[in-house]
Amino acid sequence: MMKIKNNYILGISCGFHDAGAALINNGKVIGATLEESFTGIKHDESFPFKSIEWLLESNNLTTSDIDVVSFYENPQLKIDRIEKSVKKGGFFKLLNSSSIINRNKKAYKELENTIKSLFGNNIEISYVEHHLSHLAYSYYTSPYERTAIVSVDGVGEWETAVIAYGDKNTITKLQTIEYPHSLGMLYSAFTAFLGFKPNEGEYKVMGLAPYGKPKTYLDKFESIISSTEDGGFELNMDFFDYEWSTDMMFNEKLGELFGFTNRLPDEELEQHHMDLAATLQQVYENYFFKLLNRAFELKPVPFLCLSGGCAYNGTANGKITDLSKFQTLWIPPAPSDGGSAIGCALYHYYTNNPTATRVDNTVPYLGPSYSNKEIKDILDESEIDVWYEYKEYSELIPYISKQIVDGNVIGWFEGKMEFGARALGNRSILANPRDPQMKTRVNRVIKKREGFRPFAPMVKEEERTKYFDYKMLVPFMNQVVQVKEEHRKHLPAITHVDGSARIQTVSNRQHTNMYKLLCQLHKDNGYPMVLNTSFNLKDQTMVLDPKTAIETFLNCEMDILVLQNYIVRKKIL
Repeated sequence: MMKIKNNYILGISCGFHDAGAALINNGKVIGATLEESFTGIKHDESFPFKSIEWLLESNNLTTSDIDVVSFYENPQLKIDRIEKSVKKGGFFKLLNSSSIINRNKKAYKELENTIKSLFGNNIEISYVEHHLSHLAYSYYTSPYERTAIVSVDGVGEWETAVIAYGDKNTITKLQTIEYPHSLGMLYSAFTAFLGFKPNEGEYKVMGLAPYGKPKTYLDKFESIISSTEDGGFELNMDFFDYEWSTDMMFNEKLGELFGFTNRLPDEELEQHHMDLAATLQQVYENYFFKLLNRAFELKPVPFLCLSGGCAYNGTANGKITDLSKFQTLWIPPAPSDGGSAIGCALYHYYTNNPTATRVDNTVPYLGPSYSNKEIKDILDESEIDVWYEYKEYSELIPYISKQIVDGNVIGWFEGKMEFGARALGNRSILANPRDPQMKTRVNRVIKKREGFRPFAPMVKEEERTKYFDYKMLVPFMNQVVQVKEEHRKHLPAITHVDGSARIQTVSNRQHTNMYKLLCQLHKDNGYPMVLNTSFNLKDQTMVLDPKTAIETFLNCEMDILVLQNYIVRKKIL
């Protein structure tokens, strides 16, 4: 049994991408945030100093109050994998291999030194394996006591995918797939081949896929990936260099196989790029569902918890209850590395307290919040640029509903910031899903991004089956489902080219003000629905505070900004 003074565990993820920190007290997540929220660097990988500072200050704690610091990886196992992998690059890559090994050893030594410098030399540091951190985040935040758990991503230490079983707060691994064979690395390699940034642009590939023909290059992929007898898969590493290189994920053989060279970031997207994206998504789904079938074969239970970076593949997620034997699904709001800050801390807690009663950790709003007074003070500092007025929500919501129906784009800021990559109603841009020009407008002049990118609808929880072919609740916007045929022409701004939408279901308990807005929109617009996208511009992080929200509002063609109870408009100079 863990003997601790204050019952505070700090979880940390950093060093690769999506660094974050989380604070746990007696099994309750009392705060969590990504470091990028404070630094403004997308997918910031650096040690989460600012996140830790906020967690301590906002809970009136000091470093001496922390009993355990839990880290989301096992450094020794990861160094072992790196040492063995990079040596496969051959004699001429030997010098580069040594550099990679030494750099990683130095980074982990610096990590431990940093933790001890902050929390003292006697602080207990708990190193939790990468995929156990993923599995724990999904399982311990789920409503299930006994469930299958599957984690799929690029790579942790050695593992790239894990099938596990959760029972009475204990996680047992059942089967693993090891590096370099990885669905996540496969998807990232083709993300790079298509001209997008790996570990960031995968969702662009997923958004591009519906514009292509998924059977175009299926025969080519037979040379790249194949099934194994145990339900897993193997990659043909002749086409990939990621095992020993940090600069290139693929080599020239990949272009030779497909008959065209890799796309550069500024080059036009052509039909063969779209066809490749579509085929990649199809291949990913084929092997992903073989993995889920294997999970059910090993533990035939109706419940599935999904985690790892690949759990952001909403297109595949939306088919799980149709194409597998699992009847219900739980995916937490931040299933990639950032969420593992929560996962490793919860794993340490429940491993040392196996009989502890499970605590409800389903709320995604875990970041900083600001009072109306703080907001007003910042608005007063910005009075040369903006005009504002205070309204109670009973008056504000009908007003904003009418503005949305009239074609205005709204920045919506309230309460605690969401944890993870998805805007779930507290740092959102809202617009009319029925406006046929809205998708183009928001992409071009608000988000300033690629025009093919789809937008997500928020919908009242109890109305979801009327408009979408999907029965499950989707509180964290991580499943792509089909819009019912009869509604597609009425919802052009949120219906993708293939008739799909990545939905978020909203209940009154989950988000009172957003639910009331959806109710009002039902009266005013005919649909209990609103287009929702994250409150940020291209290549920027989601807005953290009122000051950044105002700056973002002034830097694009957004029409109205809502800062909790304040309605803000731009002054015409």
